[in-house]
Amino acid sequence: MPIHVRKRRAAAAAVAAGTVMLGLLPGSAFGADAQPVPHRTAGHPWTQDGYTPRPGDWRPYVLAPTGHTVTPARVLSATARGGSIQGDPKAVLGKGHRPVRLVSTGDRTQSPLLALDFGKDVGGRISIKVAGASKTPPQLHVCFSESQQYAATDPGDNNGEAAQAPGCDTANIWNGYPGQPYTYDADSHTISLDTAKLPATLTDDQLRGGFRYATIFLDGPGWVDLGAVSVTFDAAPKQASPAAYQGWFLSSDNELNKIWYAGAYTVQLDTWMSDTAKSWPYAAGEGDHADSQVPYADPTKEVIFDGAKRDRIVWQGDLAVQAPVTYLSTNDTDAVDNSLSSLAAQQLPDGYMPGESLVGPHNQDEIRTYGEYVTWFVYNQYQHWLYTGDRGYLDQWWPALTKATAWLESVRAQDPQGLISFGAVNSCGHYGYSDCGHETYVNALYARNLQEMAAMATARHDGSAAGTYATRATAVKDAINEQLWDPAVGAYRLSREIPNAYPQDANAAAALTGVADQRRASSAMDYLRRTSWSTYGALTVAPSTPNASISPFYEPLPSGFEASARLGLADASGAQQTSGLDLIRTFWGYQLAQDPGGTFWEKANLQGQPGISQFTSLAHGWASGPTVSLTTQVLGVAPTGAGFSSYDVVPTPGDLTWAQGKVPTPHGAIGASWRIDGGGFTLSTDAPRGTTGRLAVPTGGAKVRVTLDGRTVWDGTKAVGHARVSGDGTHVYVSGVGAGHHTLATHKR
Repeated sequence: MPIHVRKRRAAAAAVAAGTVMLGLLPGSAFGADAQPVPHRTAGHPWTQDGYTPRPGDWRPYVLAPTGHTVTPARVLSATARGGSIQGDPKAVLGKGHRPVRLVSTGDRTQSPLLALDFGKDVGGRISIKVAGASKTPPQLHVCFSESQQYAATDPGDNNGEAAQAPGCDTANIWNGYPGQPYTYDADSHTISLDTAKLPATLTDDQLRGGFRYATIFLDGPGWVDLGAVSVTFDAAPKQASPAAYQGWFLSSDNELNKIWYAGAYTVQLDTWMSDTAKSWPYAAGEGDHADSQVPYADPTKEVIFDGAKRDRIVWQGDLAVQAPVTYLSTNDTDAVDNSLSSLAAQQLPDGYMPGESLVGPHNQDEIRTYGEYVTWFVYNQYQHWLYTGDRGYLDQWWPALTKATAWLESVRAQDPQGLISFGAVNSCGHYGYSDCGHETYVNALYARNLQEMAAMATARHDGSAAGTYATRATAVKDAINEQLWDPAVGAYRLSREIPNAYPQDANAAAALTGVADQRRASSAMDYLRRTSWSTYGALTVAPSTPNASISPFYEPLPSGFEASARLGLADASGAQQTSGLDLIRTFWGYQLAQDPGGTFWEKANLQGQPGISQFTSLAHGWASGPTVSLTTQVLGVAPTGAGFSSYDVVPTPGDLTWAQGKVPTPHGAIGASWRIDGGGFTLSTDAPRGTTGRLAVPTGGAKVRVTLDGRTVWDGTKAVGHARVSGDGTHVYVSGVGAGHHTLATHKR
């Protein structure tokens, strides 16, 4: 999620101060500073590095709860400090223990601290059973943190937060943001006590999104007797059983399986009712709260926020990842629809589309900061049409789409060489940096938008508009390749203005959007691997690059693009695809080995730590890209026609030996599984009525015989008895496959 420009500059300065040692990615090995694997139930695949996945057994990987009440997994710590703890702290686990008494002799700096671990990131309203309290009770407070590292307990933690809100991390930018002193308690929640009404179960009147740890403390002298603690899991509120996924993925690799489900859970943790947003900026002295309505959103439906902890608003760029994750896992399309509609309704008269939901006061400069995000509006609307086939929704927002595309074209028209530069309209903000040049990244996104607009115009039977958009797409692609491809280096430049920087986003986007042909895309990926892969993953730009507007750090959004680009390269040996899986295992696997373990981060610095320290969101949906790639590329199931009226199953095995899964569609689920053994590659599919598929099997460059449902359709060099069979040296494809069960298999000749 993009955050305000001043936050970006602070984060960039912190990142720029770091150092890095370049080297090859260590596969699934992690750095020496990795924290212990998160607390889990024994025997679960999350606890066993050597766990062997079993076909069909995907449910043990699901992190979401079966209902909407969760309880602590353990007492993390009980510290008396200046007071005392009388009785067994495990009383808060609700297992028949007598209440535990917290006694304080002074203010919050002297209070005992009782810290609970929920075993994974959760979110909602906390409830505490209070059996009794002193006649004049102290205030009862709860602090929240997504990680132990930033749960402030020592005096210097989080710029002084421990003295004000012990056990909290920071969610309020104006107080305690990295580099700024923490001057008042902006993060703990107060649980109101009325001694005349005890015993009682007391519930926080404010939710907290995104925490694994809850620390209970007192403010003032006195005592409180505590019993069972629980959290009303308010994320994914319209999903009666959040664990009941409609789509799933499983493979021979335990680590990749965990990554798929962590991505799905991260997006679930970002899914809330539309009246639980944060209104930025907070005023001085304002405490934590999340009770604002997202403008133009249906208040009876969910939306998908960028992060569970913060910012807790809807962003166009984040939805580019979160929406496909949702389609492929929970199929909570109402939440996507409501999010996209709320943003679309904010369109400005000239066609500009604000990047974020405008909750609270915003000035015009801020509203127009993120020109890149206009391209994501077009992309998101296209994806929604492609996955859902909702023609009424497309027709509703088609005028907004044409206006947004016209705005983008008006910016491009200001350049005689035919490329967009948002500097011309003072809208230079990016997902993680600001640049005003004629960039590969932005222009590649726009070229893809034009292709998407052509496809949607065709669906609306507007051939003239479709032709115009397609012609423009070709012109933009040609301009990028003519002006921004550097043949001497074998990679795409950041921009015309900064020609000696070759960043991750430029090269991954060029490959993903089809701007780069296979030769250029392969060369660009090789360049990134040589120069920009490091200890924890792939960096935004090579550290040796001089004067780039972007600093080297680990950014999940373009890293997801790079992993997907690698998986998409045609490569008979499978080496490029395996490198994509290696990147996923390393960067996302590293995050799972850290706190909170089970959700993905907003960003990471060169030392492998959260990129904005205590302020970083550690359940941030835009980091969940591998969940999409593992289903649509590794398993291989992806829509090619609106609402899966047509679809592909084109597996990308890399170094895996099997994969299987289910993909929800408006027609019913598509099931797919594939396996590699001594006899060859076997793909099995099940598809509902109303769909037509193109199935493929990889050949590894060999001349293999291919059968469909037992009948030979490819003899190793040409089609046999089937007009819709083809090969390209890496796969054999069979098009026009109807509903029902089918098996496509390779056989040695």
